[in-house]
Parts: sequence; structure tokens; C-alpha cells
Amino acid sequence: MDRRTFLAGTSAVLLAAPLAVEAQQPRRVYRIALLYAGLPPIGGQSPFEERMRELGWVKGRDFVTEHRSFEGQYEREGDLAAELLRAGVDVFVVQGGYDALLVQKVTRTIPIVVTAGGDLVVSGVAANLTRPGGNVTGVQTLQPQLVGKQLSLLKDANLRLSRSAVLLHGAGSISESIVHEAEVAAKTLGIGLQTIRVVDADELNKVFSAFHTQRTQGVVIVRDAFLSTHLQTLVDLALKFRLSTICEIASFAALGGLMSYGYNYVDAVRKATDIVDKILRGANVSEIPVQQATTFRFVINLKTAKALGLTIPPSLLARADQVIE
Repeated sequence: MDRRTFLAGTSAVLLAAPLAVEAQQPRRVYRIALLYAGLPPIGGQSPFEERMRELGWVKGRDFVTEHRSFEGQYEREGDLAAELLRAGVDVFVVQGGYDALLVQKVTRTIPIVVTAGGDLVVSGVAANLTRPGGNVTGVQTLQPQLVGKQLSLLKDANLRLSRSAVLLHGAGSISESIVHEAEVAAKTLGIGLQTIRVVDADELNKVFSAFHTQRTQGVVIVRDAFLSTHLQTLVDLALKFRLSTICEIASFAALGGLMSYGYNYVDAVRKATDIVDKILRGANVSEIPVQQATTFRFVINLKTAKALGLTIPPSLLARADQVIE
């Protein structure tokens, strides 16, 4: 072997060596925390995991998910967040702005992505929509503005509606915005309105009994972690006391509520997943603009309407994305 051949061969080995070492480096597996108010999805892929797959991420190879449910008990959420932080999660995915506030008490550095915040600026977790500025961004539904539309739909479903109520859990800036929007809408629609706040599930039967006694005809049930875990109870009480009800959560009508109108949950989660994708690829959470939910679903349960003695106008049925018969 001549000298030039030897040097060329040696150089090739030396150049290949770093590449071989690099190839042997273990792949980074990201840990993503999914915090739920209710139970996590059972069976199949969640909208989050399905969107991650579409974006090129392989579960188990590129990322793993840590599911935790606080079952509507906000006092547990901070402890669960701390547990997940100790487990070394890279991103938190939560459902609302208040959830983000609770997780922020545990960490101000790990990114937090919201899937359905009422108004992230009003909630205090984002400085503004275009540049949130902290460790929280995500998708917002502008929940306060929904309540006016929901009251209008109740009126369209029952033209004799003259007294309605808004049922909430807890207080806070978002709740006050919801109440204000409801009062403005009720005045425009010529509907008498009362606002009821509940603290625990034991109050629900008493509240719905009072609605019946006071001749309240319709109830807007405001989505939050607590009420979301008691949907079937709310549906049963509404049927028992013959109350027309509407809720933002799509499954409410499927469970037997009269109507649901709100953001498209799957679409919102997919938008939030796109944000997680950006974060994992190196984007700064503080600079990722808050996204707005742009698609909504309107569902009418015709079977429930008949049980309540209501005849839903054909014009309203035509506007529904789904009619359950």
C-alpha cells in the first residue's frame, strides 16, 4: 500500500467516526402531560395523538403522553401538575385558562398549551394574543360571547321562553364577563334572567327544584371543569323538572340535554397540537400567538324536545350540524 492510499483510507475512517458516534446517540423522547377535568379518552387515539401522528411524530418513539385527571376538583390539579413536573414532562396540555393559572403556580418555565381557554388575556395567563409573553399559549373560544348565542337558541327553540337562568361554578374574571354578556343578550331578547353559582354537586338538585318552582323555562349551563364532570346529572335533572337546556359541550346533547352549541372540540385540540409541534421543534412558547377557535357545532336532541313537549321549528333544525332522533 502506498503512502497516499494509506492516508486517504485513514482520513475516511476519521471522518466517518464522528458520524458513527452521532448515529448512535439516543433519540430524544418528549414527555407530554395531558391534564383532564374528566376522564381521559378510552380506546383508540385522542384527537391530540392523532394530530401528532399526522405531523410526523411516532408515539413511543418520539413522544409519550402522561394522562392525569383531577375530576373537576381544582384543588387536586396543582398536586397533579407537581407530580408531572417531577416526572420530567416537556409540555403541559390543559383545557382552560384557569387550569393554566394553577399549573403556572408549579412552573413558570415549562410550556403550557391551552386547548379551550375562555379568554387567555382576561384570564391573566397571556399578555396579549399576538405575543403571550410567558409560558402559556393555546386556543381560546371567547366563552363569554357564546352565552348570548346560546340564550338566543333557547328562545328560538321555545318561543314562549320568558325566564331563563345561567348556571356557573365559581367566580373570576371570565365568569363576570359571561354574566355581563348574558345580561345584555337577555335584555335584547326580552328574557328575564337569573345567575346561579354552585359550589358542589349536592346543590344541583336543590337548584333545579328552585328553577321549577320559580317557573324558569331555560338554563344555559356554562362549561367548566366541575360542571363538565356532572353532565349526566344535569341532563337528568333538566328532564325531571322539564327544563330546556343548552351547554357548550357537544356530548351534552348526546347524553340527553336539549341542545349543545359551542366550539368544535376536535378542531380546537388539533390547533393546540399544532402549537405543541412548534414548541417541540424549538419555537419559544412566549412568542407563539394565541389561536382562535373558528369552527362550532350545534346539536339538537329531538327526542328530548318531544319529552319536554317542544316542537322545534324546522328553520332551527335546518341550522343544526346534527339532529339526534
